[in-house]
Amino acid sequence: MSGRIPDDVIDDLRRQADIVEVIGGYISLKKQGQNYTGLCPFHQEKTPSFVVSPIKQIFHCFGCGKGGNVFTFLMEHDGTSFQEAAEKLAARYGVALPEEDRSPAQKQREDQVKRLRQVNLWAMEIYQEAMKAAEGKPGRDYFESRGLTEDTIRRFCLGYAPDQWDYLSNKLLEREVRDSELLLLGLSTKSSRGSLVDKFRGRVMFPILNDREQVTGFGGRVIGDGQPKYLNTQETPLFYKGKGLFGLHAAKNAIRQMDQAIVMEGYMDVLAAHQHGVANAVASLGTSLTADQAKLLTAYTYRTLICYDSDAAGEAAALRGLEVLDKQGCMAGVIRIPAGKDPDDFLKGHGKEEFLELADKSLSSFEFKFQLSMEKHDRDDMSGKVAIIQSVLPDLAGVRSPVARQGYISSMSDTLRFPEHAIHDELRRYLGGYQKRDATAPDRAPEIALRGAETLAQSNVIRSLLQDLGKQKDIEAAGGEALFALPAARNLYQTLNALVMAGYVDLKEDDLVALIDREEERQWLTGILLEDRLPGDEQKVYRDSLLTLQRQRLDRHINRVMSELTAAEKAGNASAAKEMMTVLTGLNMEKHGLRIVP
Repeated sequence: MSGRIPDDVIDDLRRQADIVEVIGGYISLKKQGQNYTGLCPFHQEKTPSFVVSPIKQIFHCFGCGKGGNVFTFLMEHDGTSFQEAAEKLAARYGVALPEEDRSPAQKQREDQVKRLRQVNLWAMEIYQEAMKAAEGKPGRDYFESRGLTEDTIRRFCLGYAPDQWDYLSNKLLEREVRDSELLLLGLSTKSSRGSLVDKFRGRVMFPILNDREQVTGFGGRVIGDGQPKYLNTQETPLFYKGKGLFGLHAAKNAIRQMDQAIVMEGYMDVLAAHQHGVANAVASLGTSLTADQAKLLTAYTYRTLICYDSDAAGEAAALRGLEVLDKQGCMAGVIRIPAGKDPDDFLKGHGKEEFLELADKSLSSFEFKFQLSMEKHDRDDMSGKVAIIQSVLPDLAGVRSPVARQGYISSMSDTLRFPEHAIHDELRRYLGGYQKRDATAPDRAPEIALRGAETLAQSNVIRSLLQDLGKQKDIEAAGGEALFALPAARNLYQTLNALVMAGYVDLKEDDLVALIDREEERQWLTGILLEDRLPGDEQKVYRDSLLTLQRQRLDRHINRVMSELTAAEKAGNASAAKEMMTVLTGLNMEKHGLRIVP
């Protein structure tokens, strides 16, 4: 089924579905008071922090922060779209899902995609059958020579394209596949005489499946000395280079459970990893890791290790991959394979345990760049020491944690036998030049981390508002959305305020969760809804928290005015400086006279 499902049908389905029953089919849940608890399926933990509420029909993990309703759970756990999650629930509860009208063009596109997926599936099956037949002996011999077991071959649906001009084309034409479909999917090309010719010939075949186990394309490795060594499907309506990850369909559950992915370069690296029990390995399809691939991984984990070949090309690709992962907000590192080996070779020669030891010793982005710099320069020579330090200053400046930065500086000092204070001096000089800018220019630096008291106060105020939407008038009078410095809290308050203004005063918890589209706000909301009750007098906690947010709002305003005053004084603008002083006096008086809202 395809097409958008009407909202009222979705609401009815959500009310019919029992979230405890659905989640209980995936993990073991134990009743605890009004709720159920269990080990979170989205990250590794030993103490249950995953809570499911049958009354509110929502879930939240207080370990990793995941939260939502029954649709959210299925989408996160199974890696499916909202449409697919709805269809799965509908099938489970025997609900017929009507479709909204689709345009003829939309229906044609959807039907074409469905048809092309079927053709790719047939092609994969034909390659598998060919490898089992007499003409598939070269493929069987090749995989045997690479040490692959029958189980690995079966799990990854490996096959063989016979060294014949039109083996696959004829097999698919017998199934009434059209020439245009074969050409569009890149399975065939046209000869100079206009006849169909198989694109993949005399190659072992690696089907590329997406995270929903649909065949999007193929990779083929030539047997022998032919060129190109590896040949991939061209871009098609199903396959986009740089958007998929080989092996993700087999690795996604392990990635979730381990809360970590390992990105390798090639097909054989991933196959060797899985065969040796490293089940969280995927490959970037012969390209450097792309932003789309990194974003795809974040659906399963934000912790990723890069494990490429130990040659210069692999190291350069790892550096690019680290930058891509950093931009996606991932915690990234590098597994360094000993020189002269790739992951496939190392796993075969040393096994899983030694590979995992390398993973445990993985290098952070800074450590990896520091090591590469030491290999490039002579660390026993003074000019070499200076070159190493200067080469990593940009990365050292980018380390957000003061503790981590100090740790790196101490390690550099010990390794290079160079005075620690001299490294600090170099860093200060670098930062001084790097941070120099026009004082009147807007500050584009990332928001600083909020202090714990202010974060807790925002949570307390929103929780009180959820319990009594009548408090919206108090909060608006105290400053409204300006009270909430945390983006997730501010966006959530804006949604609640809009609902109150629209007259919604009796929303159920799961109705509210269903209205929140962005994951960060949804996780914030489910965390508030399922956390333990506030200690002590809840009304007093609310008033104290509101007062804290008022003071913090004024502090932020005062800091902005102070910056504007400094800029005006430096520019010699006396009238603007006088105006800023008047505003500053008023703000300080307001802060001094601040009282708890009655």
